[in-house]
Amino acid sequence: MQVQLELPDSVNIDSGYVKEALMAVLYSTGKLSAHQACQILNMTRRSFDEMLPHYGFSALVDSDDNLDIELSA
Repeated sequence: MQVQLELPDSVNIDSGYVKEALMAVLYSTGKLSAHQACQILNMTRRSFDEMLPHYGFSALVDSDDNLDIELSA
């Protein structure tokens, strides 16, 4: 799936930031496993775990749903 988003010029962020933030949100809400997020972002699991706090999320499994996703990845 491809997603296109238009933001005003006054929002000064790059596409990498948006992509990382989206993967962090999808992971934290259980929509995506860490393995899937790492593949999309082309980064190691360690880098992904280190990235999560920058967006306000924990690398620790915080729900049964996320645990199931992680165990099935």
